[in-house]
Amino acid sequence: MNSTTQLHKDLFRRFASKEMTKLTLSQYYTAGRHLLKHRNSDSDAGFSAFQLTASFLYRELPVRIGQTATGLKQNPSPYNIRQIPQFRALLDDYVDDLSHLVDRTPPPTTPDSNEKFVETLRCLKRKYRANMWTLSQGLRELSTAINDNDPLIVPDFLRTDTRVQRGEPAPHFFSSTMAYPDLSAPMAYLAPSGKMEMTDPSTWSLSAGPNMVNDGGGGSVRDPRLHMPQQWTPNRVCSEFCDEATCRNPRLWLNDGTQRCAENQTRRLFDWLYSMNLGTQLLIEDHVAIHDYGHNLVQIIQPLDIANRAAHDASAICQRHYGFAPPVIKVIAPTPGVTTTYVPHYLYSMLFQLLKNALRATIEHHQQKPFPVIKLVMSSGDEDVAFKISDEGGGVPLSQVDAIWSYLKTTKDVGEAGQTQKAVVRNSALSSITFMNRASDMPLFGAGDGLPMARQIAKYFGGDLDLVSMEGVGTDAYLHLSRSRNVAEHTPDLCTLLESGFPIHSAVTTSTPSLSLSSSPSSSAAI
Repeated sequence: MNSTTQLHKDLFRRFASKEMTKLTLSQYYTAGRHLLKHRNSDSDAGFSAFQLTASFLYRELPVRIGQTATGLKQNPSPYNIRQIPQFRALLDDYVDDLSHLVDRTPPPTTPDSNEKFVETLRCLKRKYRANMWTLSQGLRELSTAINDNDPLIVPDFLRTDTRVQRGEPAPHFFSSTMAYPDLSAPMAYLAPSGKMEMTDPSTWSLSAGPNMVNDGGGGSVRDPRLHMPQQWTPNRVCSEFCDEATCRNPRLWLNDGTQRCAENQTRRLFDWLYSMNLGTQLLIEDHVAIHDYGHNLVQIIQPLDIANRAAHDASAICQRHYGFAPPVIKVIAPTPGVTTTYVPHYLYSMLFQLLKNALRATIEHHQQKPFPVIKLVMSSGDEDVAFKISDEGGGVPLSQVDAIWSYLKTTKDVGEAGQTQKAVVRNSALSSITFMNRASDMPLFGAGDGLPMARQIAKYFGGDLDLVSMEGVGTDAYLHLSRSRNVAEHTPDLCTLLESGFPIHSAVTTSTPSLSLSSSPSSSAAI
């Protein structure tokens, strides 16, 4: 019996139902400076300062960890991710962390109990960096399972091999990008009962129309369950539903609405999961950094200094990978002395990832020197500090634009598998404090979740990350950091995540009933 089943149900219910406290950069910074002021004080004021923050963490961390475990257990995506060993291990870790905090750690009300609590935070800090890599490895396994149409993980209505066995043509419907303004649920609609329903295009009769289904005898009958949204109509690109292999609309190639909905729901789950991990890790590491090292993670920074360091390290890692001098990165800053309040290693990791992508694309597109210059432009406005990274690396085809933000794609080459796995093990224990000092030791690609993770970091405190690509020319990446210190952490509520979930888990076939997922979000109360 694993730790998930050992945990009392009321412990889940107790914390998963509570509302997490979303903090701002201003609160992080102010609390950090206050703690640093009293860090070396032997008076009661010194302990009182740390005790106040520790008490907040003692109450808040179980809520965040409990919600993270509940969201992963409920799984609003259509894929049976509980069959992936890494996700099972991750869930067990969350449950163990929750039990450690609640059952085995006393409240930090005295100096001795406060030290025990800090020791618990040190343990969680080491685990959370490893957990991020476990999550990354699990996503690779999930991507492989989806590509292989694993029946234990992929539901029948999403498996292409099942359609082929039934003699059906590969589905080829309108792209959700063109047919629906809301990409978060391109095939979802509200039924008259008030419940969210999903349509399955594979059950439609192409000759009878989208509201008709086959009656089994060669005819068609109207299906009362299919109340199609008004916007599901022919568009200007294709005049009818088609399954023609020669269709050259790049946004329709092998992309039916149900598949896109599955992708969007899976991306929403892992966006939420990464943001929850990001916030929990920041809470833990900030407190430990102040207590053990005498500095806080949220600081007043000079973005240009961090940009220069990221450019230097990205160039170094590129040179080590290819064995020759990489393209020049030209940093342009009209206002070089600008400052803002942010987490230094967050900005570094985003710029580092974008620059690695630009260097690799430029080298592999041009093949030989001289390589065009990569430009990194930093500007400062009233609302944000913005960066633009421009390369001439050939750009991204229109049909692949959506895949840029997918967690289920990887750029890891087969030849790099051994090197990447070693890097994962070597860097799994790195804290955020040491990441900037060791990033140049990481492989050029395949060691993380890249752009989807970078976008979540950018959005976490009110920023954003976007790409504009021109195939045959190059790509411009735009990174925005909000200058407001009062933007709260950007993490959707657990109820919002579960209510938007994919309600067709019953289609998943599994030989392990104890790991089966709930069929509807409403069952979360039974955890």
